Amino acid sequence: MQYIQYHPQIIEEFKMNEAKSLFQSIDGSIITKFEDKESFKEVILLYNHKKKDLVQQQILFGLNSILNEDKYILLCKCYYEMRYTKLKQNEGFYIVILYNSQGKEYLIITNSNQFVKIETIIKRQCLSQHFLNKYHIIEQKRYLPFVQNYQNQELYCVLQIDKKQIITELDKEQFYNSIIIMNYFSEQTKIVKIYEENSMYYLFMKCMKLQSLESLILDDFEFREAPLVSIFYLTLQILQKYQNLGLYHGNINLKSIFINMQGTYLQILILFPKYLSNNNKGIQIDLLNLGQLLYQITFYEKKDKIKQFVDQKLITQQKQLYQNMNTENKQFKFLFRISQLDLLNQLLAQNITIENALKHQWFVTVKQNLKTEFMKDKKQCLNLRTIVESNNELSMTISMDKRIQSKEFAEYEIEDEFPVKCSILNPFQMNPSKQKHDNCVPKSKSFSSFDLTFENKEKFFTNNEKIFANNQSFFIQ
Repeated sequence: MQYIQYHPQIIEEFKMNEAKSLFQSIDGSIITKFEDKESFKEVILLYNHKKKDLVQQQILFGLNSILNEDKYILLCKCYYEMRYTKLKQNEGFYIVILYNSQGKEYLIITNSNQFVKIETIIKRQCLSQHFLNKYHIIEQKRYLPFVQNYQNQELYCVLQIDKKQIITELDKEQFYNSIIIMNYFSEQTKIVKIYEENSMYYLFMKCMKLQSLESLILDDFEFREAPLVSIFYLTLQILQKYQNLGLYHGNINLKSIFINMQGTYLQILILFPKYLSNNNKGIQIDLLNLGQLLYQITFYEKKDKIKQFVDQKLITQQKQLYQNMNTENKQFKFLFRISQLDLLNQLLAQNITIENALKHQWFVTVKQNLKTEFMKDKKQCLNLRTIVESNNELSMTISMDKRIQSKEFAEYEIEDEFPVKCSILNPFQMNPSKQKHDNCVPKSKSFSSFDLTFENKEKFFTNNEKIFANNQSFFIQ
């Protein structure tokens, strides 16, 4: 390390405001589980608390943290101050101060380009203040609330966390871990700003209309089998990602799983993780909670009456009815087949792995049904194209989507092996090109289109969901 003398006036200022260093050992930190592709290194000046001097060091700016060799600072624990200083004839420089009740750290940046990069990270990942002076909250009946900037009118989706729920050190660890995990998992769950105001934390995400499964159910939402299967399959995929990182979610329930109502494709977000390191919990607790969630949806009967306890006798009774060939189920509208009950039993008994759950017969059966419907849809479109082209009236007769062209269909072939790589169009947001495609397909009694708006969700997925295969994801994107 190279120690350098800087202007004594700055050194004296740092000495007068002396506090403990915020850097702590990275051993055992959740940060070590992630590889942040957006991280970058910069050589800057740090105030050394032991030497009472400035030292030039290479710092890694990464996932909610800055790293100095084997020590790090978790930025979402820190407030910040920034200023530009110019002393007499010397060149100016930037001072960034990170602080909280535990200590304080001084960063000196002499290059303006460096400062712009670091400033962006600090403002996004550290705690900001004066929320109510800059933003107002827009409450929404069914969705997570928005916040809007008074000056530029920017909109964000916001998670509101009551600080009264964060009391113990374990509560604090869970809270900070949740920010780190959500930042890592996807662009949709990334926290873009963090504000603290009085007794609340406000976590900003990109602007989306997000509705929880609990809200959908209590809103008397009509689930169909294919989207319900898709929701559970994608949830398992996300949990598999947790497992591969050596993590667990710890808070799988109807309130933590959200649907992006505006996405072109059906998209699931799992928020509010509650992960703690060095405990006995693992991914099996998530599978158990997923089983309880599946039970609540499967046996939901009346509005505002979500079951809070699992009745194993009810599961056994319904399974026996199916085994006795009495498949006419009028009591539970979200119970579709016996394989659904089998997966439910295995999740609740905690005797199934994520890998085996992803291969379960319920998913295989629905996949085959979707494949059959897709091939019928494809055949109808190709036949229609042949008829129209034979009359040489394609351009005058109908405006057809490019997806019904034979060349395009070659990209949508469904694989024979499991899993199928396909996407289900989001029923909440009808794609204009999809509408053109539906308009070109002759309607039959067994194959009708669906049309769903935010105000008309009761028609969510008729029994003829259309799927378009691609090479990016299984079931939902």
